[in-house]
Order: sequence, then structure tokens, then C-alpha cells
Amino acid sequence: MKKLILSMAMVLSSLFAMSQMNQITWLNGRAVLGQPIAQIDSVKYGAMDGADTLHLLLPRTIIVHDTTLVYVHDTIIISTCDSIHVPEGLEMVDLGLPSGVKWANMNLGATAPQGYGDYFAWGETKPKAMYDWSTYFDTNDDGSTFIKYNNKGGKTTLDLEDDAAHVNWGGNWRMPTYAEFNELKDNCTWTWTTNYNDVGVSGYIVSSKTNSNSIFLPAAGSYSRSCLFNIGTASYYWTTEMDTYHGSSYAYYYALNAKYVDRNNNIRCPGYSIRPVCK
Repeated sequence: MKKLILSMAMVLSSLFAMSQMNQITWLNGRAVLGQPIAQIDSVKYGAMDGADTLHLLLPRTIIVHDTTLVYVHDTIIISTCDSIHVPEGLEMVDLGLPSGVKWANMNLGATAPQGYGDYFAWGETKPKAMYDWSTYFDTNDDGSTFIKYNNKGGKTTLDLEDDAAHVNWGGNWRMPTYAEFNELKDNCTWTWTTNYNDVGVSGYIVSSKTNSNSIFLPAAGSYSRSCLFNIGTASYYWTTEMDTYHGSSYAYYYALNAKYVDRNNNIRCPGYSIRPVCK
């Protein structure tokens, strides 16, 4: 293993010396030369014994990929959004938002940007077969009393342990706040399509106003009890906050259809989509 590490290090060092480039990113298992460090958002890596972050410093940087150590001379910052738990193909997309928040390119539970993904009750971290108060984690059977999250002295914003994005993907991935959804609405161009990427999926292409990046929010519908409604015509995305003005049973979400994009509220037990963010 040591001989392999030294051999790989010599090869990489030679490449850097010949190219006279000081920038490198480690992407999908290979070194990519010539990308300015300021433009590097993240570096993909393999198993790290449970670690979700790695900070790489001069003069001898250790890049971890698939448990192989490679030494290079450079500085790379690995975003804490990276995690060994994320699905293949996941990207964090920089839409040039004032807050610096980056949005995932797919829904939680999906395997592609056009995928609907899984459905979650607010504050629950796993999908299920029945979405009503009788199966909800934070109340009795009828939804009249709430235990952890309530407007009578309880919490009103989800802890990370009840944040489905963070629990399932790890790292710094989490659910968005409604302020972050407002920012997305105000700083991007929203274009409804009925045939995203020619695969017949309806939803919104959300394009940055400051760069060429975009994400797609599919019209995934929602679950009430055991029935899926409005698939292909609307979507509903949870935020992390309760709507305490209307009582402990309500939380904020963003509703999307061909004519409407705005924050709304509803009781917490339906199954809605989640689009993770990170920073």
C-alpha cells in the first residue's frame, strides 16, 4: 500500500509540475487540473470511517478516496455538505443566492433530478404507508396534543434529529427554512414545464439570475392517509418551521403548481416532498 501511495503521489506531482497549475479538484475519483480554487464547491470522497468533513491544507494534502491516501501539493476545501450517505448523482447547486445556501439537485429519496422521491410528514425522517394523526410521531391519535413541537412552550423549529434531510444524508444537509424558500423564489426565474429533459415530468425549472445554474422541482403531489394526490400537477415542500399563529398542528411548506409559487401552511401529518439545502 505504501509503494502504491508513493507511486501515485509521484505521478500526480509530476503532472502538476509539467502543467504549472496549482489548482486541483478531486471529482468522481480523478484529479482535474486547472480549475480555480475559488470555483471549487466540493470534493467527492469515499469512506472516511464515519467522518463527514475533511479540511485539506498546505504543504502536504491528504485526499481520501475509496480508502486510498494520495498526497498532493495544493489546498482544497471539502464542503461539509459532502457525506458518505448521499445518493449517487447528488449535486449541491450554487444558484448565486445572497445567503450562499446551495440547493440539492434532487428530492430526498430520489435518484435523479426528475424523480419524485419519498414523502414525509413534518418532523418525521422516514416515509410510511399511512399519513394521518394516528401514525404521527409527535401527538396522540387525534392530533389535539403535541409533545415536542408546540406553541405552548415547546420547540417550533425542527431539531436536526427530526430533520429528514440531515438524518438521511448527513453532513451539513438539512431541510430549508421558509426564508430560504422565499429567497429562492425572489432570486431565481421559475419556469413551468410539462416535459422536463424529455421524460414527461412536470414541474418548475428554477434558474439563477446571476449564473447559468438551475434546479428542477418536480410536481410530486402529496400523500393524505394512504392516497397520493396531484401528482404531475402540483408539489408541496416542507420547511423547518411551524406556523404557530394557527396552532401547534400547523407547519409551513411551499406549494407549487403551474400558476402558483408561494409559502403556505397545513397540518403536519400529510406526506410532502423535501428538497435539501446545505451551506
